[in-house]
Amino acid sequence: MRTIAIVNQKGGCGKTTTAIQLAAEFAKSGQSVLLVDLDAQSHCAAGLRIPDSRVHNGLARLLASDTPPEIPWEDLPITVQDGLDVLPASRELAEIERMPLDQLTGEETVRLLRVLRSFTGNYDVRILDCPPNLHLLTLNAFRAATEVLVPIECGYFAIKGAERQWEFLNSVVQEYRRQICCHLLPTMLRDSDLSKNLLSIMEKRFAGQILPTAIRDDDAVREATVRGVPVATHQPTAPAAQDYAAVASWLINNPPLPEADPGDPPRRNARIAEVTARLIRSAEVKDEPPRAVAVTPGRSEFSAASTAEPSGGLAVQDDCTLGPVPIPGGVEFRREWSEDAPEASVIGEFNQWTPGRHRYQRDPQRPNMAVVQVPLAPGTHQYMVHESGRDPVADIHCSKLERNQYRMPVSIAEVTA
Repeated sequence: MRTIAIVNQKGGCGKTTTAIQLAAEFAKSGQSVLLVDLDAQSHCAAGLRIPDSRVHNGLARLLASDTPPEIPWEDLPITVQDGLDVLPASRELAEIERMPLDQLTGEETVRLLRVLRSFTGNYDVRILDCPPNLHLLTLNAFRAATEVLVPIECGYFAIKGAERQWEFLNSVVQEYRRQICCHLLPTMLRDSDLSKNLLSIMEKRFAGQILPTAIRDDDAVREATVRGVPVATHQPTAPAAQDYAAVASWLINNPPLPEADPGDPPRRNARIAEVTARLIRSAEVKDEPPRAVAVTPGRSEFSAASTAEPSGGLAVQDDCTLGPVPIPGGVEFRREWSEDAPEASVIGEFNQWTPGRHRYQRDPQRPNMAVVQVPLAPGTHQYMVHESGRDPVADIHCSKLERNQYRMPVSIAEVTA
């Protein structure tokens, strides 16, 4: 029973797009396919133009308890093209994720496997589009899958998180004692030196796990999504359509190992319950770092030199130096202000290299300057500047540079005690 779980806890990596395109390619090859949407946002239905009136909560009802209700299976799958059925998601799936971890018995992680075993034997392939997290529904997919596919965007943020996610996936496989293959699929490959360099880094770092074809960034995919059809239907000659066809062909020619079959669903198991709770806790998002301190006090409240705010916050600098400027308790990052410039933010280990958390904002007291203050501990801190819609780069206003573990230039901000 071939079951492919499409997994990534990061959104925006092409996970649902990959699920839809591969399902369509498998169906085009003559196989019968069931696309199972485990994400409460129900993007598979939207991406295949299934009207809201046909989206139901049947899957959520089947997964809500160990003794699912009697539901006629034939009423649940929705046929979208020859050989391709969709089992849609609904908002009720989100309730399943909220189960208290101290109430787990172990059976909660095999409910999906039980549903697939009971009702989907007439399909050649089942593709599971998982939610953007590593919680209970995704772990259900791991227990049911014969292989796991992880789409990874060819971007700096994605590759930074790929290693940590890969470690987690390996721990899931080991803890659940599954003999399944995990593959990385590079997506959104842009025609830029940085994107190609990141792909080369991924190929070296994940040698043996990365698929031989990368999915090129292609407007045809976005156009197909708007139309509600697979990209191969919208524009068969599009680069991304050719790439997905090549990936599907590789998967067809490389079936899962026989020992990857999950077997019959086990009953209650205290070890599985304990393992599941531990995995979910380890995957939970850490508390966000302190947000940037707004730079708004009037000049009359401060001397011309750097001073601390009465509230104990960070300081305000009055000079016009650009780049990282040390201030008591952290760093003020500065750049020129332009009305036409894209939104920009500072990224680094202090915010898990996440764009948007520390955004540059125009300083009312220095209208030609955009600033952001970040509380940082004494020491040196690697950082880059991210502009919306572009790859991150080193700060052109910072003279101190070094190369990180990916051989990319990053800027250095220093904080003295």
